[in-house]
Amino acid sequence: MELKLTEKIIGKLRSVSHRNPYLSRLLYALRLVSPPTPRALGTNFFRKNSVWELTPYLCSCDLEFIEYLKLNQVSNKSIFHFGTGSHHVVGLANQEFETPNEIFGVTAAAREHERYVQQTLKNQKLAKYYKVLFADIYTLTDNCLPMFDLVTLFHLCEFYLPQEAPLLNQDDPSLVELFLRKLNPGGRLLFYTKSIYWKDAEAILQRLEADNRIKRVEEYKSLLIYAKSEAKL
Repeated sequence: MELKLTEKIIGKLRSVSHRNPYLSRLLYALRLVSPPTPRALGTNFFRKNSVWELTPYLCSCDLEFIEYLKLNQVSNKSIFHFGTGSHHVVGLANQEFETPNEIFGVTAAAREHERYVQQTLKNQKLAKYYKVLFADIYTLTDNCLPMFDLVTLFHLCEFYLPQEAPLLNQDDPSLVELFLRKLNPGGRLLFYTKSIYWKDAEAILQRLEADNRIKRVEEYKSLLIYAKSEAKL
């Protein structure tokens, strides 16, 4: 009971703080919450300080994704994973699969990438199937990406800052378009309905659905799975 109450309090603090940069920095300094997104704190502070540990009661997307992969016996596929967390649980779980997937992760948080480097130095096998790039996802283009079978965009709309547009190649709608072009035949895009900016992300998906560009093909817990409208199911 006490644990659940603590979780609720921290969850409430996080939901309020992501709209107030001053409160966010104070709570982070007190180690009550980790920096949520650059939208709340500014890009530089986020990149230098953010460390997202595994906290399922605040964000269960990675654990649900691992369950989805196991349930559907997904193996030997090419996966793009947006937002690794400092826990890197998706890469670690994938390593235990009988036939692992090839996972290409991206994080905009320096300390999360440092954790990846540390883990690969201790465990060289991890890097065989799990690579993590330290980069702003909105700088990616067609020319620097391979094709993928699955793309997780769990944190769509959480990281884009309009004031940084001159330094970027994408915004949120064009990011989805980019990964639509990078889907292999039969490929899937996955989204997280409990993201703190889900309403913004949902609006993008609804526009694409209305234009018959994508269609929802599956749902698993808090995850929505989409395919290109012309994809064969």
